[in-house]
Amino acid sequence: DVGRPHAAIRMGSGMIACVQAAATGATAEDVALAVPGSDDDDEEEEEEPEAEGWPLDKMRAALAASAGGSSKGARRCAVVVTTGAMNPVHRGHVQLLHQAAQELERHKIFVVGAWVSPSHDGYVQPKCRSLNTIGLSADFRLEVARRSVSADSLVDVGSWEATYRGRWPDFPLVVERLQHAMGEIPEADALRGPNGNVQVFYACGTDHAAKCHLYFGMRPQNDIGVVVVPRTGDSVRKANPVKNVFVAQPAEGEVAALSSTLVRTKLQERDFDAVSRALSEDAARFLLQPTDEERARFCEDFAKLRV
Repeated sequence: DVGRPHAAIRMGSGMIACVQAAATGATAEDVALAVPGSDDDDEEEEEEPEAEGWPLDKMRAALAASAGGSSKGARRCAVVVTTGAMNPVHRGHVQLLHQAAQELERHKIFVVGAWVSPSHDGYVQPKCRSLNTIGLSADFRLEVARRSVSADSLVDVGSWEATYRGRWPDFPLVVERLQHAMGEIPEADALRGPNGNVQVFYACGTDHAAKCHLYFGMRPQNDIGVVVVPRTGDSVRKANPVKNVFVAQPAEGEVAALSSTLVRTKLQERDFDAVSRALSEDAARFLLQPTDEERARFCEDFAKLRV
């Protein structure tokens, strides 16, 4: 069941003044004098941050590099996103995006931006309760993710999904929101696909692709595609480039065996080296050796981890 965007209701300063006046018995003019920003002639409305929830620095660096390369004009540019509980994130989630990017580049689609998008607490917490496991908060999972990808030149952390106000947004809405956000930035034209929209690919594993019928595509007519990234030994269906569906190669080595369950086990064992290899050294330090300030900020999460 896909979450739907809630309507944002904005009250002007005059309406605020009238509401407060009705509650206090004062005149609307009296209250208006005390409302910050009530002088519409003198105060400019604060603009929403650009592509809020989707950091752009890494994407812009990659886009600039692609513009100066020998492949200019030979490949289309696109962005990729993956979602999931990420409870916590690990290098397997990050590598999934790199595997997807490598597959797309084989088809002359140059990936300039990629985001891990930890899921909303409205999805994660009930799931964890049903599995009888700990559920880390959205803010904590975002913090761990940012520390895990800080040194990655391509992958960043999308916070729009995790911080969404309202019922949790399912992955199709996350993809659409990313496409909309990228369509509002100055570089949007460089990201447009064959149908004129910003080209976005959703990367996922084989189970999710099969369960959600993603081998049939998402919205290819809107330049939204899918990259299925299997694990070694998974049963995989054929790619369907006409529907913007691609199948990547599985990851190899230690990263291929990573899971959030394994990471939580290594956290319980206080295995700093294993957690560092699974996430990053900075993330391991944060998780196993938090400062007093970090512990105070995320006291409930550290209590769950028994750190």
